[in-house]
Amino acid sequence: DDPGVTLGTAEIGINLGLTNQVTCSDQDEPNRRDNLTRRYAEPLATAQRAHKPKRVKAVHAKIANARKDWTHKLSTAIMLRALLVVVGNVSSTKLAKTPMAKSVYDASWYDFKAQLAYKAMRLGVRYVEVNEAYSSVTCSTCLQRTGPSGLRALGVREWACSHCGSLHNRDLNAAHLILRWGRPTP
Repeated sequence: DDPGVTLGTAEIGINLGLTNQVTCSDQDEPNRRDNLTRRYAEPLATAQRAHKPKRVKAVHAKIANARKDWTHKLSTAIMLRALLVVVGNVSSTKLAKTPMAKSVYDASWYDFKAQLAYKAMRLGVRYVEVNEAYSSVTCSTCLQRTGPSGLRALGVREWACSHCGSLHNRDLNAAHLILRWGRPTP
């Protein structure tokens, strides 16, 4: 434990995504940032076409630094308010082989989870990774799989459970389930 650091008392489930990079179960709004790969695509392409390797390297460094800065700030903020952090074990290597590869790399889930893990260890916060399968289609109220599923349903951000009638935000519902699945059983 760091002296002078006050640990939080929250139990936080975290759903990692592409549009909303990080959704925490204790917040109503997701944590998102611009897609840095898209934002710097034009300056990067210009430097590459002009055969300016130093400029290309500088643009790549700017992207990496902005990404690292955002993940450090967010992971620190989460750890300072948490007693337990549970994260879904989303696999970026599998998704990187899909048409969403640029967005997957830009989300940098592996780096974010690594930062959460080492900060949890340093601060004495319990850190758990759980299987997040079916977390976005399972109702967090009644635990029935009634949510929209399949590739076409990825655009559906809110849905109502046909079993209990609860209205869910897809990412927030998944964060609540991830937290539930990662809590220690008494």
